[in-house]
Amino acid sequence: MKKTMIALATIAAMGSASAQVTITGGISVGIQSDLAKVAGITMPDNTLYIGASEDLGGGMKASAAMTIENDSYRGAAFTRADQSITLTTPAGALVIRNSRSGGNQGAALIAPVSLANDQWSSAVITREAIDAAAFILPINDAFTLTVGYVEGRNDALAAAGVTALAAATTAADKKAAITAGLAAASGAVTPAVTSLTGALKYSGNGLTVTGGYTSSTYTDSAMTLVTALRSAAKSDIQTTSYDLSAIYDAGVAKIGFGYDSSRRGYTSADKAAMLFGVSIPMGAITLGGNYGSRDEANFLQLGAQYDLSKRSNVMASWGQDKQGAGKDTNSQYRLSLNHSF
Repeated sequence: MKKTMIALATIAAMGSASAQVTITGGISVGIQSDLAKVAGITMPDNTLYIGASEDLGGGMKASAAMTIENDSYRGAAFTRADQSITLTTPAGALVIRNSRSGGNQGAALIAPVSLANDQWSSAVITREAIDAAAFILPINDAFTLTVGYVEGRNDALAAAGVTALAAATTAADKKAAITAGLAAASGAVTPAVTSLTGALKYSGNGLTVTGGYTSSTYTDSAMTLVTALRSAAKSDIQTTSYDLSAIYDAGVAKIGFGYDSSRRGYTSADKAAMLFGVSIPMGAITLGGNYGSRDEANFLQLGAQYDLSKRSNVMASWGQDKQGAGKDTNSQYRLSLNHSF
């Protein structure tokens, strides 16, 4: 019996040396008003992160990760968010993930801000569910190259949208058919849009610069909806885009700049977006702001964070958003207590 217990303990020790599981997360509670002026107590941004890794030997490692999020309303179920599996080799890392799109430009928004309607719900930059595979290749200590394949949207939704569009008789019904057909949904079954991506990242001397390029191919159903939505000829639809972010850490402050070219799926008349962010640490207090604009749409976010400890802080955030020409400028705020574990 004693020998058996020793053997089991040895096996357990060997397993813990080669594999590791981590569970982390965060809980927040706050008072807020969103852009629709809905105000009250909320428990936002509550997440659970599960990660696991295993040393395969020979300089290779396998890892997996999943994020689980909940709605702020009592009784709402937790939902799966980002998930990925990674195989790291001496040559580089292969990552397969289900996540949300969003180019490098969003990295420039570095202010300590937490709002009900963030920059991704603005008309400046947006994101949607995607399935992606990427290979990350470190070139040297300063440069990293990433190439990838991305699937977004679902062709079944796009095809159903085309059918509904043909049957629609009113402008409202047509808009509803197009919106439903281009709904942000994973392309896990048959993607309506596939993309090839490439990004080059430089990091050194307090400066991080990342530039990305994307080329997309649309199915006939998706292109029909995009063309109808933009009221433009098929030849006018953008199929390529590029983005850039630059973040400089000067010690007394971090400064971010982002650029997003005219967007894929839009006409050539679509304007580029400019993004700016600043974060200023002052001991336990960090102040900052984010700003973004594209044509007549823009958003402004201001925030302050006070660290109670390494894992707890209080944040005060304010923001305003304008969705485009002729649209009202609406404001929002949030005061929250946040704890990570």
